[in-house]
Formats: sequence, structure tokens, C-alpha cells
Amino acid sequence: MKKIFFLAALLTLLWAETAGRNVITTYGEGVYEVMPDTVIVNLSVQRDGLTAEDAQDALRKALANVLSSLKPLDLLSEQIRTDGYSLYPVYKQQKIDGYVRETENIEKYRAYIRLSIDLHQVPQMGKVVDTVVKNGANRVENIDYRLADTTAAKQEALRLAMENAQSKAAFIADSFKVILLRPVTIEEQTAYSPRAAGINSYALKTAAQDTAFNPPEGKLSFTSRVNVVYEIEPDKTAE
Repeated sequence: MKKIFFLAALLTLLWAETAGRNVITTYGEGVYEVMPDTVIVNLSVQRDGLTAEDAQDALRKALANVLSSLKPLDLLSEQIRTDGYSLYPVYKQQKIDGYVRETENIEKYRAYIRLSIDLHQVPQMGKVVDTVVKNGANRVENIDYRLADTTAAKQEALRLAMENAQSKAAFIADSFKVILLRPVTIEEQTAYSPRAAGINSYALKTAAQDTAFNPPEGKLSFTSRVNVVYEIEPDKTAE
């Protein structure tokens, strides 16, 4: 489903003599929203151990279980990648003078790995999240919605922005009884805003209990802004 809408934009009117021309300057904005066709699920697996070796061994087993659970979903190996790995000591804490402080004594070791899963079928996202959480992932950190080819969406946002600027310029020209001519200069600014949906601990518990987990739906927003300078001339018929 696609939604197209115009945002009310700040309008700047400039009627001046520029390089021998009378001009009107307008600002236009167009926003185009579209459903994504690609989703990246970022998740982490974390395990603790009394020694560094214990933590790494526990992480290897947990990771193997997570990856094994994904096999029935027919994901390609290149769709799953490692984004980060860490191993570090966790120090004991104790209350000193009313404050909880770390001591110099190591309590345990923690091994952590971060994975990214690229999905080219958006409806598959819920099943993937549900599967990894139930099979050992500690956290789904965020869901990143994307569009494989953004060219058409950016062009549509630009078209809407130009229409917005044109309609304003035409209204101003009509109000001042002048004729709107061709654009003299056009300055474009384009913004692309993917929306990521974070998954909190409550959502993870829900996913582990329910038969299916439906993460928040996301859309992509493409915004184009233009400053357009139009040449004008007096409307002699209005005199």
C-alpha cells in the first residue's frame, strides 16, 4: 500500500531584480511513502561462563542452535552474516558508601555475537524473529526496513516537490497579476528515512510464549525539497 501526501511547506516569496530578471522564489516539498521489500533483522546471542573458554564454548553451542533453527526457513548462507563479536570479563559488584561499585575481582566472562539476517520477503520477518528468539537469541536489537531500488521512490518524491513549488508559484503570480515563465534555478535536497523497529524485552517474552510473533510494521519515507526560482513578466492584459 502506498500513500502519497503533501506536507505544508514554508513559503518564501522573493520579488526582486536578479541579473536583469524579475523572479519569484518558492519552496516545495514532496513526501512519498512506500512499503519496504527488504528487511534486515539484527539479533544478538550472549552467554556467560566462569572462564573465558567456558563462555566461548557456551556461545558456540547457542549460536549453532540458532543457526540450525533457521535452516527450515530456506535462507541462503549469504543472507546471514556476523556483524560483531566480543569477549570480556564481568567484575563483581559490591555496595560501598551507599553506591554499587565494581571490584577488581572477576565474577565471570561474557561472550557476545551479533548477527544480521537479510530478508527479501517481508512477510517472512515474523517467522524469523519468532524462530531465533525461541532457539537461543537473547535479543532482537532492531528491524531495519529497506527498499532494494530507491530510484523510483526518490523520483516520485521529487516530482511531488516540484508540483508543490509550481502550484505555489502559480498562485503567487496570479495574485500579483504577473505571468509565470520558466524556472531559472532549481536546488534540490532529498532525504531518505528508513524506520527501524526496536524489540524490547517484553516483546521477546511475548515471542517466546506465542505461536507467532508479529513485529511492528515499518514504512519508508522519501522526502524531496526544492527551492525554485521562476522568471516572471508583467501581465499586460491585466493592466
